[in-house]
Amino acid sequence: MINGMSFKERLFGSDRVFVVGVAGDSGSGKTTFVEGIKRILGDDLVSSFSLDDYHSLDRKQRKEKGVTPLNPGANDLGRLVQDLGELRGGREIMKPVYDHSDGTFREPVPFKPTKVVIIEGLHPFFSEELRELSDFKIFVDPDRRVKRKWKIKRDVGQRGHKKEDVLEEMMVREPDYEKYVDVQKIYAEVLIQVQESRYTEPDVYSIRLMQRIVDVPLSEMNLSIDLSTLLQLSKKNFSLEFQRDDYYGHNVGILSMDGMIHRDVVESLEAKISAYTGREETHLFSKGGEYITSTNLAQLIICWRFIEKVDHILSS
Repeated sequence: MINGMSFKERLFGSDRVFVVGVAGDSGSGKTTFVEGIKRILGDDLVSSFSLDDYHSLDRKQRKEKGVTPLNPGANDLGRLVQDLGELRGGREIMKPVYDHSDGTFREPVPFKPTKVVIIEGLHPFFSEELRELSDFKIFVDPDRRVKRKWKIKRDVGQRGHKKEDVLEEMMVREPDYEKYVDVQKIYAEVLIQVQESRYTEPDVYSIRLMQRIVDVPLSEMNLSIDLSTLLQLSKKNFSLEFQRDDYYGHNVGILSMDGMIHRDVVESLEAKISAYTGREETHLFSKGGEYITSTNLAQLIICWRFIEKVDHILSS
């Protein structure tokens, strides 16, 4: 609480709209890692959309021209800059709509900004103009094996594509990913690298969070992990490592985590974030199971970092 007001109350009462940019390849898990921000603040304060809606060419046109959606020329980034400017000013836009089921465009729909707007896609940091329009920048970077598994699961299971078509598309897209998308991670404040876990638990991954070191501490939030509880209660494998490094001229802290951690270890962390933000629900990630994954812990840490950034801006 600051001046008797929770973070959510101060955010709601401000005249700012905050944009969270989340970059990464298709099927890389971008939505997963910002889910915590939505859980903590709620749908009344957080809205989101995919930058796929800003493709300038439909699937047939891209095939005819021999380009992939990762090529900036296949996207209307000028319109995106204009629309983000309107949203940051609190104004409604007519947002384009791209239909993945058949690769065509639908009629634009009205989109009214909430206090936090999350944009997810291939090119949120491609130009200096776009980078200036994001208040908090995240890049999600799973290794090839993980990305391949996730993309097949989504495109085959949810979008109805054939597995062989998905694999062929991934091969065709790879050069453009390296050329146009991967380089954007140097602008991210939080880089999330995902690998297969060294352990055998299903749907558990090794997460490496690389965060820029900034001097905007939240003195009221002591986000400690109870190592005593971890040692006494946990019956599953979990590892945690921290190191400092330099990344493209920025001082960074790298937190690596793998495995499953007992929910009691992070209950106090959840409770402190909930109390600070003004949310009544405290079990944001540990509800429904005795353990949470390294992915869940990464979501909590990203929430903490987002709150730090926005709180600093609001206080300024």
